[in-house]
Amino acid sequence: MEKKATEILEEEHHVIQTVVAVMAAIADGLDAGKRPDCGILRDLVEFMRMFADTCHHGKEERHLFPLLEAKGVPVTGCPLGILIHEHQSGRKLVMELAEAAEAYGKGNTEATGPLRASLQGLVNLYPNHIWKENYLLFPMTDKILNGEEQRELLHKFDLVEESIGKDEHHRLVTMAEMLAEQSHRL
Repeated sequence: MEKKATEILEEEHHVIQTVVAVMAAIADGLDAGKRPDCGILRDLVEFMRMFADTCHHGKEERHLFPLLEAKGVPVTGCPLGILIHEHQSGRKLVMELAEAAEAYGKGNTEATGPLRASLQGLVNLYPNHIWKENYLLFPMTDKILNGEEQRELLHKFDLVEESIGKDEHHRLVTMAEMLAEQSHRL
């Protein structure tokens, strides 16, 4: 049986949670005086921009949310308005992480505070955000959308993947796994 669109999004949540755990480990390491590898920080930024935002949030904001709105779910308030606001907060935190990581990579010791703050901000944001989607939005979506609408949504998700690049999704999942592996050595 074909997967539902919401199952695809939940699988992507597992990958994002893997990377959020790496961010938590790096933030804890900073508290303990450890210096994270600049390459890992660059990979975190790339993963969050490409996988979490362009791929995952792109599917939600360009296809799922408008479909739900067309089916009568208000785009303001709960859950869509809150989730969209959290996506925007995530983008801002990733931008701050990118700026702090770049300054940190250039040896700016004052970048450690903003680096820690942006990492912790993402660590604080994502678990609750993912919970809202997995346990509120997706069950509601599965009740609202019929089989044909689910199939159409899956097709649109495939188009998002194609626009990013045929192998990009797999590369980013592999990056998440490698980051998790590296975090065990932090």
